[in-house]
Amino acid sequence: MFKAYRIYDFIKDDSLDMKAAFVDRLYPRGIKKEIFSNFPWLKDITPSTALREWFHEDKEARFDEFCEKFELELDNKKAQSCFKTLKNLEKEYGNIALLTASKDINLCHVVVLLKLLNK
Repeated sequence: MFKAYRIYDFIKDDSLDMKAAFVDRLYPRGIKKEIFSNFPWLKDITPSTALREWFHEDKEARFDEFCEKFELELDNKKAQSCFKTLKNLEKEYGNIALLTASKDINLCHVVVLLKLLNK
């Protein structure tokens, strides 16, 4: 099973004993490389720069359309390889945390990833 967490909350909560993967395109500010190196960084399962910038202009009004466009972007070999990696991690470890630096995990690309992974 997959669940979303902000990377900042995840690394501070010692009670979370689960494998994690970072699913943002940009490196998270303030996270030490020693900590970050514990997570696979799956850049190919993130929105394109153009889509991300368009979405950030008005997140609330564009969220539904963003989700549709992002789902279409995920229809490529690199993204499918990332999905396979995540599914393999799930088989091996059970619960997997999808980590993001987004301020609102309910209003970002991780919502789409969770929907697709938890089908």
